[in-house]
Amino acid sequence: MDIKRGILIALVLYTATFIVGVAFTILAKIYPFFFQSPTTYWIITISIPVLLTCVASIWYFNKKGIKRNIKESLKLGLVFITTGFIIDLLFSIPLIISLGTSSLIEVYLKPLYYINLLLVLASSIFVGSRNQTQPEKEISKKKKN
Repeated sequence: MDIKRGILIALVLYTATFIVGVAFTILAKIYPFFFQSPTTYWIITISIPVLLTCVASIWYFNKKGIKRNIKESLKLGLVFITTGFIIDLLFSIPLIISLGTSSLIEVYLKPLYYINLLLVLASSIFVGSRNQTQPEKEISKKKKN
C-alpha cells in the first residue's frame, strides 16, 4: 500500500466531507421543508460520506502500480478512518478544553457514527475489489501489442 498517497487522499476526503456536510447543514436550515422527514435527512447524511469515499477510493486505485484487491482496499479504508479520527481529535480536544463542552464526545457515542465508519470501510472495499472495467482492459491489451 502507498501509505503516503492513502493519507493525502484521506485528508482530501476529510476536507471534502466537511465542506459538503457544512453546505448540506446550511441548505437544511434554509430549506427546512425539504428535510422535514428525519429519514430523508438521515439517508442524505449517510450517503454523502459513502459517495465521497467511493470517489476517493477510485482516485487512490487509479494510480498505476497500486494493487486493486480486498486486502489493499481494507487497508485503505482503515487509513481513511484512522486519518479522520486523528483529525477529529486534533480539533476536538482543544475545543473541549477551551469550551468545556462534552457535545463533541457525544458524537462518538452515537450508533450513527459507527454505522458511518462501517459504510466508509465497506465503500472502500467495494471499490477496491472491483476488477478493471472493460475499457481499461482493452487499453492495456493495446499497449501490450
